[in-house]
Amino acid sequence: MNGILSSTPAHGPVRLLVGSHLLLLIQTVLMLQASDPLPTSLRLFLGVTGMLGLAALIVAVRGEQEDEGKPWWAKRHDR
Repeated sequence: MNGILSSTPAHGPVRLLVGSHLLLLIQTVLMLQASDPLPTSLRLFLGVTGMLGLAALIVAVRGEQEDEGKPWWAKRHDR
């Protein structure tokens, strides 16, 4: 596993973190800090967006497997 907390993170988790987690969570926090009361449908949308950003963070921290992205014939088999 090469998550974002390892010494050599893989490219996939880093892109996932920057592309989805940061943008979604920052937008959600900014909208929730608005001074006007928000309609219920917008609060529901922000909740879904926040959960999606949090899930992206968890996946980015977990990382990807060593053999992910290699063709089936190049993966090592234990024999």
